[in-house]
Amino acid sequence: MVNPRTVVTGFAALLGGYWVALAEVHRIWGDTQPPRIAADFNAFALLFVMALAIERLVQPFAPVLGPNSDDAKTDLRNAPLASDPIAAAAAAKAKLAEARSRTAIVTWGVATGLACLLAAGANITLLRAVIDPQGTQIAFWLDLLVTGLVVGAGTKPINDLWTRLQNKPVNPA
Repeated sequence: MVNPRTVVTGFAALLGGYWVALAEVHRIWGDTQPPRIAADFNAFALLFVMALAIERLVQPFAPVLGPNSDDAKTDLRNAPLASDPIAAAAAAKAKLAEARSRTAIVTWGVATGLACLLAAGANITLLRAVIDPQGTQIAFWLDLLVTGLVVGAGTKPINDLWTRLQNKPVNPA
């Protein structure tokens, strides 16, 4: 079970970034024209770049945003040496899953808060990019929240892909 303080911390980071983005960043830079997306790209390419930048910014701080998983990894490696290896491995796996889960929640909140700040500062929001400018527009606060959630959630798959690429064994030619 995930610690409730972890969930509160994740949402506090998200809401803190969203509030600052909405109240301050958008207030200061809100009347700037949104950038025009080149014909060769679409709004999702821009969101991918934002998610990649945020993922690279948050990744070095992930170890301090949640419990340390190194102890659980060591326990898992040493499980075969324990008096009851099956129970030791199960306990280590549970400890590792808990650490990763708690870290993921907090990093999601931080990434989503940063996404709101970046979107407001650059005046780039998802719904405005895909809705016809002549049609009914979505309220900025809702557009900013949707953009922050989409970009913040996109950092996890990017991090997973990057980790797999880094850990892929090199095949000698």
